[in-house]
Amino acid sequence: MDEKNRQAALSGIATTNYYAKDASHQPRHDRTRAAISVLKPVIACVILFACFYINIWTFITGPTLESIESTHYDDSSSTVATQCPAQYAIAPHASPDITKRNIKILFPSAEFRNLSVRRLSGAVQIPTVSYDDNGPIGEDPRWNVFFELERYFRDTFPLLHESLEQEIVNVHGLVYTWHGSDPSLKPILLTGHQDVVPIQQDTLSDWKYPPFSGYFDGTYINGRGAHDCKNNVVGIMAAIEALIEAGFEPRRTIVLGFGFDEESPTLMLGAFHISRHLKRVWGDKFGDSLPFALLLDEGLIGIQKKYNRTFGIPQASEKGMLDVKFRVHVPGGHSSNPPAHGSIGILSQVVSALEDSYRPNFPSTFTSNNPYYYQIHCAAEDNHADMSSVLRDAILNQAGRPDVDHPKLTELLVKEDPESDIYLHTTQAITVFNSGNKANVIPENAEMLANYRISNEENISIVQKRIVETVRPLVEKFNLRLIVREEDDDDKELPLNSFSISWWRRIEPSPVSSHRSSPVWNHLAGVIKHVFDEPGDGNDVIVAPTMAVGNTDTKYYWDLSEQIYRFGPVRIWHDEGWGNLHSVNERIALDAHMEGLTFYHELIRVFDEADLAH
Repeated sequence: MDEKNRQAALSGIATTNYYAKDASHQPRHDRTRAAISVLKPVIACVILFACFYINIWTFITGPTLESIESTHYDDSSSTVATQCPAQYAIAPHASPDITKRNIKILFPSAEFRNLSVRRLSGAVQIPTVSYDDNGPIGEDPRWNVFFELERYFRDTFPLLHESLEQEIVNVHGLVYTWHGSDPSLKPILLTGHQDVVPIQQDTLSDWKYPPFSGYFDGTYINGRGAHDCKNNVVGIMAAIEALIEAGFEPRRTIVLGFGFDEESPTLMLGAFHISRHLKRVWGDKFGDSLPFALLLDEGLIGIQKKYNRTFGIPQASEKGMLDVKFRVHVPGGHSSNPPAHGSIGILSQVVSALEDSYRPNFPSTFTSNNPYYYQIHCAAEDNHADMSSVLRDAILNQAGRPDVDHPKLTELLVKEDPESDIYLHTTQAITVFNSGNKANVIPENAEMLANYRISNEENISIVQKRIVETVRPLVEKFNLRLIVREEDDDDKELPLNSFSISWWRRIEPSPVSSHRSSPVWNHLAGVIKHVFDEPGDGNDVIVAPTMAVGNTDTKYYWDLSEQIYRFGPVRIWHDEGWGNLHSVNERIALDAHMEGLTFYHELIRVFDEADLAH
């Protein structure tokens, strides 16, 4: 209600005569006037109540899309706070001779590029595969290949191994410490993993080059692990080797941690033990403060195009994860005398129920609790971004209530940018279904696995509750006993006529690292711009946080740093196939590898000079 109408309504209430004479003794026109007089306060109260209700409802739910659209965003207005502060490239200032020697001369040279091919190719040729069913170290010979990779690193990067302290953690974990001259400065931690995913034998004929050849075709280094994650590990080591050779001596300590089971996270043999080792070594060196100023791990391809703009997207958090096993045990028998519903049929109905309830159970939400919110806001605030005016205005006018989801806005965002949706909700995927082994036998047992990637708007207990609520009606329909277990129940016999849900693997959504006023974030963003900015109006990199939809080894490091980011220092347009991660023909462009090497080189120098005390 506007002020004029509000005053009129209040005036009507104030002038109403509640003590009028009996209307039956008044003339007709007087009775009409009296009736109107009596109705005035009622009407005014109804209007006031309606306005109050609408305001409260808007406060709770946020404005409708129509109301958001009706206000055109004015970037000169102080009523809408910017969500994307100004950013500046940050280059090292000390030791300009190192910049000249390495950045200007060495790295672009054909000799060094050829050396970089040989280094990465050699690492790819060592098949450091980790399998989910690997046995204990020392008993399962499949672990022994990691000894070969360790020897390769020692031979390939001799200066690093001479200058840095090396520690072996749980046989194959590699920890290197480059001690700085100022122990009062918090160190930085750079991490990656040595292992790679297996090759599916039935895809061997689909590989253009043998999967562990490391073949360089003039543009790409090809092979399993070329992109994930030996590109990062070799790039970090090569950057440090070049810095040592140039005479660089750090003030701030740099620690490297390379696990060996990231691709098989149930094993908890690599990064888990490295994190506990680092906790013992560094945990109390800075009082109650977490010991590492920055932890940077592998991440999504870090330089991408969105809305026709270049974005650098360190992942400031990652989704949680829950693996769920469903099992059913009912009578089986001969296929000539089938029951109305066998184990496969019952479990198939469970699959249908889960998929039918998937989006109602896990709707998309778009709020500032999710780092991805800021990436979209940065695009909306940028005049060069190719975004519709309707979506731009709707996003910018949400800034007044960024912590509240506006369903119409979320719907519009997903409609115009479908790729956004996986960042906005918990995902569900049915991944394994096992039952039966003969055509004429009805199996007693059936089981399946489902994988959930949990958004940071939710948590494990919420997802578990919704799963149970979805499945319970079917369990009751088939008159089965429902058993919910807190762990994998493969070793437990399932009673006849029962259905079990077991929570197999689980990780809560990660904490969200600072990405607005933190000096660490500002320097990370500055290095990204320094390395990846391109000349020309609108070609600079907008650095904005996002969320990792998968999981990394950072899940073990939460108690080591408040500033944990995941970042792949690669421009996506070097390979529109995302390097075929985890697929046939995995590869990395040499140009992309060189950019990553340069990024780590400059990151170490910039953070060595940075004042991160506040």
